[in-house]
Amino acid sequence: MGQGHYPVGGHLGVLGEPTMMGHSEFVAVHDDRLTDFVLIGRNHRSHQIDAGHQGGDTSDPVTHLCDHASPPVFVIHRRPADPDPYLPDREFVEGQCRDALIHRAPFSFDDEGGKSHWRPLRGSASRGGVGVHSVRSQDGYRTELMRGEQNAGVDPSGHPKAVARFGRWPSPFSAAGVASAKVSRSGLQADGTSLFWSESRPEDGGRQVVVKDNDGDAPVEISPPALSVRSRVHEFGGGAATVSGGVLFFVDQADQRLYRSAMGDVPAPLPLTPEPPAGFSLRYADGILSSSGDWLICVEERHGSSGTGHRLVAVATDGSLRLVPLVDAGDFVAAPRPSPDGSHLAWVTWSHPHMSWDGSELWLADLAESDSGIRIAKPHRVAGGDSISVGQPFWCGDGSLVVITDRTGWWLPHRIRAERLHESDAATPLVDLEAEFHAPDWAFGQSTMAELSDGSLICRMHRDGQDHLARLRPPRVGDDNEPSAAAAATEVQDLSDQGGWEVEVVDQPCVTITGVAVADDGRRVGVLGATRTAGTGVYEVSAGGSRPVRLLTPGPAGAIAPVPAPADIASAEPFVAMSKVGPIPGFFYEPTNTSTTGPEGASPPLVVFCHGGPTGAAEPGFDPVIQFFTSRGIAVAAVNYRGSSGYGRTYRRSLQGLWGIADVDDCTAYAVALADAGRIDAGRMAIRGTSAGGLTALGALVRSERFAGAASWYGVTDLEALALDTHEFESRYLDGLVGPLPAATAAYRQRSPLYHPGEVSGAVLLLQGADDPVVPSAQAERFAEELSAHGVRCTIEVFPGESHGFRRAATIEACLSAELGFYQSLFDPDGTTDPSIGAGIRGGIT
Repeated sequence: MGQGHYPVGGHLGVLGEPTMMGHSEFVAVHDDRLTDFVLIGRNHRSHQIDAGHQGGDTSDPVTHLCDHASPPVFVIHRRPADPDPYLPDREFVEGQCRDALIHRAPFSFDDEGGKSHWRPLRGSASRGGVGVHSVRSQDGYRTELMRGEQNAGVDPSGHPKAVARFGRWPSPFSAAGVASAKVSRSGLQADGTSLFWSESRPEDGGRQVVVKDNDGDAPVEISPPALSVRSRVHEFGGGAATVSGGVLFFVDQADQRLYRSAMGDVPAPLPLTPEPPAGFSLRYADGILSSSGDWLICVEERHGSSGTGHRLVAVATDGSLRLVPLVDAGDFVAAPRPSPDGSHLAWVTWSHPHMSWDGSELWLADLAESDSGIRIAKPHRVAGGDSISVGQPFWCGDGSLVVITDRTGWWLPHRIRAERLHESDAATPLVDLEAEFHAPDWAFGQSTMAELSDGSLICRMHRDGQDHLARLRPPRVGDDNEPSAAAAATEVQDLSDQGGWEVEVVDQPCVTITGVAVADDGRRVGVLGATRTAGTGVYEVSAGGSRPVRLLTPGPAGAIAPVPAPADIASAEPFVAMSKVGPIPGFFYEPTNTSTTGPEGASPPLVVFCHGGPTGAAEPGFDPVIQFFTSRGIAVAAVNYRGSSGYGRTYRRSLQGLWGIADVDDCTAYAVALADAGRIDAGRMAIRGTSAGGLTALGALVRSERFAGAASWYGVTDLEALALDTHEFESRYLDGLVGPLPAATAAYRQRSPLYHPGEVSGAVLLLQGADDPVVPSAQAERFAEELSAHGVRCTIEVFPGESHGFRRAATIEACLSAELGFYQSLFDPDGTTDPSIGAGIRGGIT
């Protein structure tokens, strides 16, 4: 499930008017990227449908299906013009399925003189049926956005603001612009004097590249052209590239092998790992060089007839294809970290049924390299356990080992002195705070801590709902747990409970931080993060405050062209809802637009955002998807329901045994609290979620009648199927969140929306990747059929080539468009779509 970075993660253009005129009628709409669609229905014979234009008029019905008792479900099988060559092709359906419910229909269109011609369709979706919508709004529409003569406030130019219905304001955030801006950045690291990171290319099929900072100019791409650098270990990947001595080591997404490449215009990269034997698949991640540079120590994931396994291996860097197993104990391994002097190797391990954030261990062993190979000896556990989580082992210049552990109830940095490395449980805390210095390891390579030249640590610190950059200074007198006389001089005035290391907050603009790195012997501190008004970028900051902050990515992720005015950006407002079980933290985003306001006396509609994971978190950093809705007059609430990270171990574990109940109730209570506070219209609320958040959103339609509809992005509908069909990494995740199978079968079904279609109280929009190994597309397809059979309005769209977390700009654009149109149909069904909203949309139909 993961967080699904849309996130983290993917989104849809603007739905135009419905094209579904009745239970047995389908009308084609031009889409220059579709070559076919799939029709799912019930109790009808196989049909071949001629969906070509009738004389260029796509408003003409082109086919009639035989009548049947329940409305059909239309599933679109997209064929983008930019197929992702880095994911395996898979036919969604081929001909007639075994249950005779799924049929393929060819799709064609006329393109007159290179220009598409079509007219908006008339009519309305059948009540209780499955909506089929256009995602374009073009010629022939008239806008009612300016309806109303009253003025409320003035825009920046001094003119009175226009009054428009909520959800239909003109916006600077187009679907196409947001899709292009959904650039993910990760893996910040340093080599010598330079900073490096990975970033996605939504306009290039989601290709992932490695870039180098260029002194404030446009970053330079250093990974081989046309290749995508991405690991698929654990399916969520991460840790796909490392740079050392000016050499790039990376995983090619196409074959998952490791390669070595010099930077710049060089010959083809050198393969380091052999091709897997027949019947096997080998994947690699989280590589780091040994002190000699002769070996890359990394995680290997093996897929074969006997299942999936994980181990640490050392891969020769000379291209000889030699591979030496080092650690093959525990179900999972991560974060191999050799000491700078080459004498030790540290790593993290955990086993089913735990996830790494529930219970994991830090191990240490002697490491020896020679001309004949590499080996470890005397492995022993030094931190962690069944009820303790560890992460980010980090070697300091004095030979000590720092690890982040939550044994105090909060993820805090602990230190093992060099002379005590042979002991178990010798780690002592550096600080004593109610703060988090780590986050769940959904992906490899999390690195939010680095050492400065004076021995102090520069770290991400999450406190009070946002991230800070903290500098931890060693105590000047006594041992680790004895505060120095200077501790009271910290810049953090409210950290009175701190331990032996001094804590200072470093001035920088990010409220969400995902990476920290130090280059040039500590003179350059790089921060990967998002501000309240700009998406994830790389910033150079001064640990001592002697230099101004400098942006190294002139076009940070989240940048929309043209750049919206700051006054058009809704900022995250911390809002805590009180419920019968306690406070529920989160963020409220008020509709914001410099030129438009809502009708006097009216309150805006609300969409509740349910984050993925469910061990994830909503963050206050800029997200263009949120702005896509708030700039149009729709309020957004991002809820950190029970089980969310960032609030300590107790809160993170409070979802155990309650997934599908506590999260749903918290999101519902949060929406009600906003309504009671007069911030939103209680009669116009919807809910949406990605991955695990999809279960929460859909469950809200079952457990309450507060929401008019729910949008689910690659979301869970069947917990039992998830537990049985998902990938190895999460295969026992639900043991803790729901209960072990088969004993807890009744609970799995009671909390799965799939088993309660007749209790769904609102409309449903399902957006799914056809190649999703985490939440297989069969879940969404089956749920759509069940909803149709029970007369519940449902729209489903499936995207071939997309996995878990949409990566292509075309997919994200189409999804945002469909989602907006979905909400407009719920909140303002009588409104007329404004053609400016869909500008640039290439989408299709849903």
